[in-house]
Amino acid sequence: MDNFMKVIAIFVMFVEIQTALSQPIIPPGGPNDVIQQLCKRNRYQSLCVSTLNLDPRSKTSSNPQELASISIDATTKKVNETQEYLISVIKTIRRREDWEMYGTCIEEYGAAIRRFLPATLADLKAKNYSQAMSNMKDVVSAPGICQDQFAGKCPFALTGRNKAVHDIADMTADIIKTFFVN
Repeated sequence: MDNFMKVIAIFVMFVEIQTALSQPIIPPGGPNDVIQQLCKRNRYQSLCVSTLNLDPRSKTSSNPQELASISIDATTKKVNETQEYLISVIKTIRRREDWEMYGTCIEEYGAAIRRFLPATLADLKAKNYSQAMSNMKDVVSAPGICQDQFAGKCPFALTGRNKAVHDIADMTADIIKTFFVN
């Protein structure tokens, strides 16, 4: 019975060592900690953490400015997806007033894609945070301008997309805002 207990103890110790060795080692101040700190003061904390953690670049980044760039890229992706949706819908529209409402949305999202998001990224890289914030606020306003075209009768699918773009753009603006405090 003594030998059996020794074998069990060795086995348990072996399992504990294997478990300990398989855990990721994140140094203090590593990427996960930086993401948590950056998103801690964000109005969209869970969206911030999930957005940054979804991008593989964030696993090796401990620089808040790099994480802000990742957030801008995620915002750009969401704006592009909504723009593509709007273009697919407008192709099926027959009524002129509907075409004009969707056309305004396409213009707003197009300006965000072609002008404001690239400018935000360039300003961030140049450490011109106030201008980066100004450009990002223009992106934040695009979904609202689109939504307003429908005078309270915006199609549900578009309302959801507008909200998603607004939230991720506003989250990115909150991230950029942290550079004013630092």
